[in-house]
Amino acid sequence: MDRWIGIDEFVAVATSGSFTQAAKILDTSVAQISRRVKELEQRLDHQLLTRTTRKLALTEEGEMFLTHARHLQHAYDDAALALRQRDQQPTGTLKLTAPVMYGERYIMPIVHDFMAKYPKVKVEMQLSNEQLDLVATGFDIAIRLGHLKDSSLKARRLSWRNTLVCGAPSYLAHHGQPHSLSELSEHTCLVGNSSYWRFFDKNKERNIKVNGPLSCNSGWALLDAACKGLGLVQLPHYYVEKAVSDGRLIEVLSNFKPKSEGIWAVYPPRQYMPTSLRLLLDYLVAHFDPQGPSQLKPD
Repeated sequence: MDRWIGIDEFVAVATSGSFTQAAKILDTSVAQISRRVKELEQRLDHQLLTRTTRKLALTEEGEMFLTHARHLQHAYDDAALALRQRDQQPTGTLKLTAPVMYGERYIMPIVHDFMAKYPKVKVEMQLSNEQLDLVATGFDIAIRLGHLKDSSLKARRLSWRNTLVCGAPSYLAHHGQPHSLSELSEHTCLVGNSSYWRFFDKNKERNIKVNGPLSCNSGWALLDAACKGLGLVQLPHYYVEKAVSDGRLIEVLSNFKPKSEGIWAVYPPRQYMPTSLRLLLDYLVAHFDPQGPSQLKPD
């Protein structure tokens, strides 16, 4: 049983001196007011009001309870105000995780700006290329790249990423530029986490197996190898765009570029989201270019 039921109704009646006026104050019916006050009296096992057809008066017990009931209302109002003030200046600790390179280059600078704006918020960031279980590990937000798996997690899209195949001018001068996916088998490819490269051909996705002398799970290392003419590389645009702009790399097979993928902030569902978490999500969304954090211009 809710021990608060009837307190607001009783105070309204005692203050206004009328069930009808109390109903207007609380925007409810006279019957509801009467029922709630009666339930309160039953729980307290004391009569708080004396009622006649002409007069409504507080009993001695009612006078005593009214004083304490008003204190309860004020305490509740103070607590609600404290929460509103806390909302205006969020506090607490947020646990985040993101892929290493993307977190270092794009996420953490925005998080640092957020912390400067809200100095009472603390952040624990774990940079990892593993997709950690948010619920089991207690993370508030994870940054995920690419297609999301079906799950109970909620997600907000921050931006997009494009994947490009590139080669150094020196490599292309020696080996020629591929113009079809079948020609990839004749080229030296620098392999990342997967030996399959993704493409979009004739309105369908295709995965092409590639081979080469170097296999590495670091995008920066593959970028360096490609710039030094060791082979072709397939990487997200944020790795290669500066090298393409500088002329150190040239994009190839652009007609077969896979579809753009989302960059997401995912978080566990919860009934009440802490203000600091809501503000950080909004801050991340607001500070990303919806077309990509550093999108390459189309050819």
